[in-house]
Amino acid sequence: MADLHFGPDSLKTFTSMFKAAGGEADAIVLGGDLTMRGLVEEARGLVEAMGNGNKPVVTVLGNHDHEANNQEEIMDILEEAGVKVLERSNYITADRSVGFCGTKGFCGGFAPSRIAPFGERILKMFINETYKEANKVNRALKGMRADFKVVVYHYAPVRDTCIGERCEIIPFLGSSILSDPVDTFKANLVLHGHSHNGREKGQTFMGIPVRNVALPVHDRHYAIYDTASFILERSVETTR
Repeated sequence: MADLHFGPDSLKTFTSMFKAAGGEADAIVLGGDLTMRGLVEEARGLVEAMGNGNKPVVTVLGNHDHEANNQEEIMDILEEAGVKVLERSNYITADRSVGFCGTKGFCGGFAPSRIAPFGERILKMFINETYKEANKVNRALKGMRADFKVVVYHYAPVRDTCIGERCEIIPFLGSSILSDPVDTFKANLVLHGHSHNGREKGQTFMGIPVRNVALPVHDRHYAIYDTASFILERSVETTR
């Protein structure tokens, strides 16, 4: 799930949601915008809502989590609660069946119309932030040894999952720059949020499945995915 936007009145809702998700899933993945305004007390409330479940929780931050410039403190709070923060390190299951890497990502639009690092210095600084985020995932995937590789972003790596948003804001919801390392190192699945009015399913240029897990997309409910179904899906496509 993504775009929880945990605020002052969220505890009851998310306590029950995490309890239900923990009963169904082997791992819980959070795709950023965990908090409403990036406040430390919101992060602490979210950790309280997570409870003491025995399922691993992995996360990246979103733009809302950076709003108050408390992102390092928020990551500390999450890690102290046992959450695996992908901006700081990968998470691979003990049997190496599934590996997770990721980062917040950034925007800049989608091929063939994405922003290029050309022209004014301020524009180069803007789009180079997206390249910097993509390079984090590039390095993480390059060294990852896992049977099934999941990349987690907050921003969208493909335009497909932003369809439904106003066309004017789509370039600010993500960038296909983020899909480059996914295709290069053949990840198996990408999860992201941020696009509240987008659609669930998309794929990269090389056909890697992308899923928008923003809560509004799923009618304020989390999504459950089975890694085996994606392996079968890719196998069928390869044999066509």
